[in-house]
Amino acid sequence: MRILFVGHSLIEFFDWQRRFPGHNAINLGVAGETVEGLLSRLEHIIRSHPSADLIFLMTGLNNIAMDDFEFFGSYKKSIQKLSIAYPKAKIFVNSILPTLIEDIDNNSIISSNKTLKALAGEDNNTEYIDAYALFIDKSDAPIEKYFSPDGVHLSNKGYEIWSDAIEEVISGYEKIK
Repeated sequence: MRILFVGHSLIEFFDWQRRFPGHNAINLGVAGETVEGLLSRLEHIIRSHPSADLIFLMTGLNNIAMDDFEFFGSYKKSIQKLSIAYPKAKIFVNSILPTLIEDIDNNSIISSNKTLKALAGEDNNTEYIDAYALFIDKSDAPIEKYFSPDGVHLSNKGYEIWSDAIEEVISGYEKIK
């Protein structure tokens, strides 16, 4: 299958093709990118990659880090553009992950994820993946070993947890296809 991984640094900093060698996994991550930045480059992505079976989106944390909570309109437009360009593809909206950074309020991330889940529910070809839940303990605190020392990016163990969840989604999709 042809799988597009689209988003910010959490996408860019991982070798998706190595993790999913049986598929054509394309890394379209850009570190530091906001939702608006992603929306502005979607035309280029669509021209450069005219087909896809699955699309995994991970974006929004950089907006939250800048106290910008007006990105949902651009997120919705991104989903719509992808749905039109790839009508046979399934789009997966990944929840924004928690951080260990005090300046980023995880409650804001939780609230934003509720909106992202609702946006994903508006489109028949789009599903929401609650990866946030994989990165917190029973007291709702982020699990430190899943993060790099900067508290935002993922450790190898964090990528293992996240990519295992994505593998389950891919396997489930392969069974119904």
